[in-house]
Amino acid sequence: MDHFFNPANPIAGMTGISTTTTTTTALFLGDPSMLGAAAGRLAPGMPMGGADPSMMAMIAQQQQMTNSLLYMIGMLMGLMMGQQGGGASNPLASLLGGGSPLGSSGGTGGGPLGSSGGTGGGSSSVGGGVGPDVPTNAPTEKVGRFIDIAKAQQGDPYVFGATGPDKFDCSGLVYYALKQAGVNQPRMTADGYMQHYKNSRVDRANLKPGDLIFFYSPNSRGIPPGRASHVEIYLGNGMSMGTDNPSEGARIEPVNWGTFIGGARVPELYR
Repeated sequence: MDHFFNPANPIAGMTGISTTTTTTTALFLGDPSMLGAAAGRLAPGMPMGGADPSMMAMIAQQQQMTNSLLYMIGMLMGLMMGQQGGGASNPLASLLGGGSPLGSSGGTGGGPLGSSGGTGGGSSSVGGGVGPDVPTNAPTEKVGRFIDIAKAQQGDPYVFGATGPDKFDCSGLVYYALKQAGVNQPRMTADGYMQHYKNSRVDRANLKPGDLIFFYSPNSRGIPPGRASHVEIYLGNGMSMGTDNPSEGARIEPVNWGTFIGGARVPELYR
């Protein structure tokens, strides 16, 4: 069906729509100030901005009708292109400001008449969404025990490489609390936990108390952006339990969403 449209001027390529009509419509859609100029042309001798209000209303109504017509033509063309493997997007979206003049029922950035529904898009976490191995059952007692053991270490000093019982670094605290909750696994770094639980990752919108949350900050350990340089335990309501420097030690604090790169659920806590 390639002969039905011209990529340089898809509207004019449609049967019955002239290049002149396309250009005039594009001018109206691309620059609203053209409405005043058009009114001046339709009412000779009248100064700019002094056109008959009824004339301006007629032009505005004509513009809305033209927008709707363009949108329907564009959707038809999109369906035609989609059947050829090109997707079903609206080829005239650039003339319509990226949305439908009739509004939208989902996602963000709808048409000129607004939209309703979800927000679209994902979160800032690496990978986004949830992984294939995220537990779907209700939390077990292990989750509560894991959180309680971690919180009981508040005030313990931070010591790089320490795993308890009375001093910790960030991943050492996670290791200690998991072990005390019945999860036996090797000691890992923050990034080690992130990679180990990559298939049970969760984004910010899906975090639950007891999930691990990962962060990246510039560091002297050679950890590159996108990899975890720090790990904490999510407590819910935007709070976390962790330890990351000697001056503060283990503590409960608000999550630093500015350096957050993702989360993970620990499947062993749900068995």
